[in-house]
Amino acid sequence: MRETDLYKSLTIVITIIILLLVCLSEGGCASPAAEDATAEELLIEGNGVQGRAVFTLNDLQFMEEGLVEADYFGINSYGTRGYTHFKGIGVWYLLSKQVELKDDAARVTFIAEDGYEVEYSIAEVKKEDYIDEQNPETRLKMILAWEENGYEYDPRAGMPLQLTVGQQEPGDINKPYWVKNVVTIRVER
Repeated sequence: MRETDLYKSLTIVITIIILLLVCLSEGGCASPAAEDATAEELLIEGNGVQGRAVFTLNDLQFMEEGLVEADYFGINSYGTRGYTHFKGIGVWYLLSKQVELKDDAARVTFIAEDGYEVEYSIAEVKKEDYIDEQNPETRLKMILAWEENGYEYDPRAGMPLQLTVGQQEPGDINKPYWVKNVVTIRVER
């Protein structure tokens, strides 16, 4: 009886080791979606654009004409206020110069890795005069930032792009709309 138990235990251990080896070899346990996804790529899609476009972080960083570096004043839902220095690409530049928008494009949804979404109208994305209530002369664009306070986001912590937008009016609580780890921009009619 003991020899049979030992044989069963040994068989189970060997089976588990074989399964682990299969899973660790080139994505044996990866889902098809994980295989299709490429690290550090931003997808722009939807019925408001011609086709789909994919940009790497490197692609975005080399779009010098659309680069934005500025201090954004933010207020979170708890009332905490403060400045954050961001560097990134203007969203309107990206949509108007790097993809082909359809004339009737109306809404833009930013989707994070975890499924969190924020939607804006095309007019809100196009806007270049978001404010900083502490400095009334400041005019800000909506950007996808890859750098915060002089440090690039770590790709190991998720897609290194954050949607950042200024305030629409004094007192505007804008930080909840700063979407981290943006992987998809969906443009709809």
